[in-house]
This record gives sequence, structure tokens and C-alpha cells, in this order.
Amino acid sequence: MAHKHFCDFAGHEWQCSEDCNCICGLPMEEHDHSGCAVELKPCPEHKAEFDQWSAKFVASMEESSEAFEKIPHCKCGCEDFDRREAVGWCVWCNHFYVEYNPTTEDQHFAHHCPEAPQELRESARKRLAEDHA
Repeated sequence: MAHKHFCDFAGHEWQCSEDCNCICGLPMEEHDHSGCAVELKPCPEHKAEFDQWSAKFVASMEESSEAFEKIPHCKCGCEDFDRREAVGWCVWCNHFYVEYNPTTEDQHFAHHCPEAPQELRESARKRLAEDHA
């Protein structure tokens, strides 16, 4: 059975194939994903356009170091990775995810994001503590 994703590039829902995995890494059809983040990814029809836009965006960020320097800096070490490998970005700082799952997101907000609201930090810390209990 197919399930829906949201094409953040063109702004519409789309159906993916049966063998797709959730953003958490587990198969969509075999697990409860009610706690997972909404997976935003370009649909097959818009993937090539998104890849071109993404490459231009990354290149412009690398060229425009002055603008990039104004964005609050993440403290996790993600700057050591190639930004072209990014599967997502933080809206609060310059962090980017090379692998995404709810735990890496919680770790980022709980320990590394300098601009995350306090409520977000606390809820991330709570989820991490529950996962390790």
C-alpha cells in the first residue's frame, strides 16, 4: 500500500511506492509513525529541479560567507560534512542533517542549537531521557 509524502519543492502531496522508508528509517507500512516528523521531499516529477536548485543554493551559501556568517552557528561539528549531502536543515541555526531521524533531531535541539527556543530544548531533552530510561 502506498503512502503520502509532501513535495516541499512544488507544494503538493504525492504517493510513493510500497517499499519506501519513513524519515525515521523504518518501513512505512510496518510501523507506527504517528510520532515521526512530516517527511518533506521532492516528488519524482520535481526531484531533478530540486537537485539543481539545491546545488545552486549550497554554492551560493558557500560563496556568500558574509551572509552565512550572520546565521547562528550550530555546535555539533556538522560543518565538517559536505553540505551537498544534506537531507535537511535547522530553521534556527546553520545546522544541516546528513542523516535524519527523531533522535538526531532531539540531540541537535537539546545540546547543539544556539537559537532553539527553551521549550523546544526542554522537550527534546525529555524525549532523549525517555529513550534512555
